[in-house]
Amino acid sequence: MMIRRLEAKDLDQTVALESACFSVPWKRKDFEDALKNDSTYLFYGAFEGEKLVGQAGLVMTPPDADITNVAVDPGYRRRGIAVKLLSELMDAGRELGIEDYTLEVRAGNEPAIALYEGLGFSEEGRRKNFYSNPVEDAVIMWKRR
Repeated sequence: MMIRRLEAKDLDQTVALESACFSVPWKRKDFEDALKNDSTYLFYGAFEGEKLVGQAGLVMTPPDADITNVAVDPGYRRRGIAVKLLSELMDAGRELGIEDYTLEVRAGNEPAIALYEGLGFSEEGRRKNFYSNPVEDAVIMWKRR
């Protein structure tokens, strides 16, 4: 398993993975713009050979960053990929001056919530009916220094 920064050459796989994992995925243009704006966005991918099997991003507003687009191919889940990916992503963020991390997760996504708690995140709020398709609350989590 190799974890590295995502590049423009990874766009097709990035968009496909996003679509496989989310009911309301980012569009190709969203990822194109994010990958060009490396002062604000940082995206990492986990690769099994040439295949992208996981991805996650940061939207950086130092000293904070939002973790976004955490996705692992359904056939590769429960193997620790998200933990490795997020750990490396947050390490890279720290080198860029990020001290605290936040994220939003569907209230019903108990495996993801457990993953984030294991990485040191805790719930600090909720956004009622934040998600659509299906409608669901967002749990707001933070990992603070």
